[in-house]
Amino acid sequence: MAIYDLFMEPLERRGLRRLRKKLVFKARGKVLEIGAGTGLNLDYYDSKKVSSLVMIDRDLNSRALEKKIKEYGNLNTALKEENVMSLSFPSESFDTVVFTLVFCTVADVEKGLKEIKRVLKKEGTIIFIEHVRPETEPLGSAFDTLTPLWKKLARGCHLNRDTEKTLKNMGFDLILEDKSIKNIFIGGRGKIKKTAL
Repeated sequence: MAIYDLFMEPLERRGLRRLRKKLVFKARGKVLEIGAGTGLNLDYYDSKKVSSLVMIDRDLNSRALEKKIKEYGNLNTALKEENVMSLSFPSESFDTVVFTLVFCTVADVEKGLKEIKRVLKKEGTIIFIEHVRPETEPLGSAFDTLTPLWKKLARGCHLNRDTEKTLKNMGFDLILEDKSIKNIFIGGRGKIKKTAL
């Protein structure tokens, strides 16, 4: 098991695994997963609904991931090393875009979300799980205080982003399905807002 997986295991047991199972299962059609990491979401895709899966990461550890993908031979899966801020795919390529625990480390969140909007089909769906700044005090303030140090230790991870608000501001209508572990993690689905005629 990767170090990341060992670190995350207590959080997975406390609710993230349940949230992954609930949300990733809803992916359908041509799927793009941003931030493939160690492949934790592979357990939850429904091969009857997913016609193809492209998994990308900015720093792909492909050996470990390729091994895990072979265990899931029923999914038509490709791996690519890419950054969400500059995707190589044509516009409106995917029915579903999945990202879990990704936007805490993206340098330019708005640029990354613009790219997701570009490659997502007009009627497509985003599926997301992100950690965010806690709503309650003193936990929220503690996350603000810890973020500068944590960014240095954890590859640029921000503990205090308001990803839900940013998604809405970037033109997504959201269905927030869960807030868990003291509201530190949020999960849901979204679609691109229809512009007024």
